[in-house]
Amino acid sequence: MPTAAQIRASLTDVLVAVVDCDAEEVVDEALLVDLGVDSIALVEVADELGRRHDTYLPDDVVNELRTVADAVAAVLEPGSRRPGAATTLHHPAPEPRDPHAAQRASAMSKLAGVFVVLGALVGVLLGLGGAALVAATGIGGVDLPPISAPAETTPTPPPTEPSPSPEPTEEPEDEEDDEPTFDVSSNQVAPGQRFELTGQFPGLAPGEVLQVQAREGDADWEDFPVTAVTGPDGTYRTNVFTSRTGPRDFRMLHRASDTATEPQTVTIG
Repeated sequence: MPTAAQIRASLTDVLVAVVDCDAEEVVDEALLVDLGVDSIALVEVADELGRRHDTYLPDDVVNELRTVADAVAAVLEPGSRRPGAATTLHHPAPEPRDPHAAQRASAMSKLAGVFVVLGALVGVLLGLGGAALVAATGIGGVDLPPISAPAETTPTPPPTEPSPSPEPTEEPEDEEDDEPTFDVSSNQVAPGQRFELTGQFPGLAPGEVLQVQAREGDADWEDFPVTAVTGPDGTYRTNVFTSRTGPRDFRMLHRASDTATEPQTVTIG
């Protein structure tokens, strides 16, 4: 279990990276909104803070965060855990049995038997009456002509050997369908303006963590303080912003498989 000091240090790093505030301003009584955290940034801060300390902050808890101390206390809360953790199922107590239910069932069974007997008697009487009526009218002795002449039997043609089916040709697999995709909502934004990163990692299950990376020119790739989580079919979506001006390359990295998307260049300013 991390200490409050460790959580506060992580929160300071995340706030400095996401909203570009001063580290000295991150004190327990500081309001998150005064540090520049809006509703979108609050979700990013909570997700990154939970990822660093292997916990999960529910939406209702995140919406109630007002100060730095609130965020630290939310991570220390013992009820916080990642989605998918085992939960205890509460089965409803069985309803009390009706003491007269057996008596009512027996009475209904007897009543059904009476109806069956009455129905059989009515059927016998109707059958006897119908037979007597047919005998009295002489309908049973009339020879009726056949409805139709017997059909002539046509010879069955000998079976023909089936022609061989052409062997299916194997089509080359489309390798491009397995490549991850990466798109940005705009390639030109103002300093501090948010832009959206979307795409898909085919073959990844929901819940896989993807790391946003950035670089300037030919420099090495560095982790940007924002992550994304895959949804159905490996799709993902997240928002980033930065006040550093100039062109920067961005990409998404799945660290577990060491798979990265093609980069996209975004010009700030």
